[in-house]
Amino acid sequence: MKIMQVTHSFPPYTFAGTEVYAYALAVELSKRHRVSVVFRVNQPHEKEYALSVNNRGDFATYSINRTFNTCDSFGQTYDDHIVSAIGGRLLDEVNPDVVHIQHLLFLSIGIIKEAWKRRIPVVFTLNDYWLMCHKGQLIKNDFKVCQGYTIDGCRVCLEAQLSITKYSIFFYNLLRRHLPVQLTQFVKSLYILFARKTFLSQRKSSTLILKRYASMQAITSRIDYFVAPSQFIKKKFIAFGFPQEKIFFFSYGIKHRSVSPGDKTYSPNLRIGYIGTLIPTKGVSILISAFRKIIKKNIRLSIYGKLAPYAGYEAYYRQIIKSARDERIAFMGQFDNSKIFDILRSIDILVVPSLWLENSPLVIHEAFISKTPVIASRIGGIPELICDGMNGLLFNPGDADDLSEKIKQVMENPEILACMRRNMPAIKSIEENAMEMLEVYKKASMNCGTV
Repeated sequence: MKIMQVTHSFPPYTFAGTEVYAYALAVELSKRHRVSVVFRVNQPHEKEYALSVNNRGDFATYSINRTFNTCDSFGQTYDDHIVSAIGGRLLDEVNPDVVHIQHLLFLSIGIIKEAWKRRIPVVFTLNDYWLMCHKGQLIKNDFKVCQGYTIDGCRVCLEAQLSITKYSIFFYNLLRRHLPVQLTQFVKSLYILFARKTFLSQRKSSTLILKRYASMQAITSRIDYFVAPSQFIKKKFIAFGFPQEKIFFFSYGIKHRSVSPGDKTYSPNLRIGYIGTLIPTKGVSILISAFRKIIKKNIRLSIYGKLAPYAGYEAYYRQIIKSARDERIAFMGQFDNSKIFDILRSIDILVVPSLWLENSPLVIHEAFISKTPVIASRIGGIPELICDGMNGLLFNPGDADDLSEKIKQVMENPEILACMRRNMPAIKSIEENAMEMLEVYKKASMNCGTV
């Protein structure tokens, strides 16, 4: 079978959960099938929309350079006719039996249209809420969970994106590179105010939001099947109007390795770890605040991850660095996911302090394989993975006091860790997951009459 995966990014450019999973699935599927991967890169010094072809050994990759410097509207951020046309040419060249979309952020929903025109079946993994929420995480600007789509709510949340005009993103990126953060934010706020007073009326904002909603509704009707990695996200999309019979629930598969509790490196300190992207919705600031409430010296916090741009919060990284002025806290920077188990060996507890409705964080699956207990927010699909008090602990999202108490609980009762390590659940292998996906691909192909 010829399988084309499409995703918003891919290793080695980024190592967030969706990208890591897409890579693992591509490697596994390529053992018996012809696999290609299409993804977006952001190379400011390369030509916009330049297409690069590479051979990763077992599968081919096609990267589309999209910096958004020439983006001239909100609509072009999710439906770009040039990206769609490139996707169409790649579909003709590769001629896949199925297209599996992991994410279309930074790309274009038109890729689905191009597949539909060629009668190529499409499978879409619901890695987040992008099909119903432009930001993908169903969270408001004040980091409160969004309860669902409303025009007024989206208008407030997306004001900066709705204000996009030709070259506005180019100049914004220029300001970010050359001006202090506060000045960049000030100029940006002036521009949004100017937009509100001139060309971006409430009526126009509403029209743009409704157009995206209608576009997503239309495009999802052309997707053969969806895959939900958590029951939580499956229920969310059903409540949003997606047909239940078209959504399969499959938890993520992970590349396994043999690990025992004895593989942990030794330290006299309790070692707390955060592994993930450094954006506000991941709650790193909550973890730092909770950690600093603990005055004991025999505890360490290691923060692994890369700063990622997050609209409206340009000063976030500097803020968390400032808040983490504590000799017990170390920022470890970006890491290669191939080293994930080495990192997990070096910590005693992983903390996942997310503020958004997480789907099924890949890092929790990886932690369980490495026999590393997890303290995590009681939010989204996370409670499906963590049985409170058995293989980890749950705390109230955004509550630094509650998180601090959970960490203290472990410090005062260290035997809890050994007990939790014995209660780690079985984690699906990527081999098992690939077999599940192949069954969905075949089912989609039969529906399209391509097999």
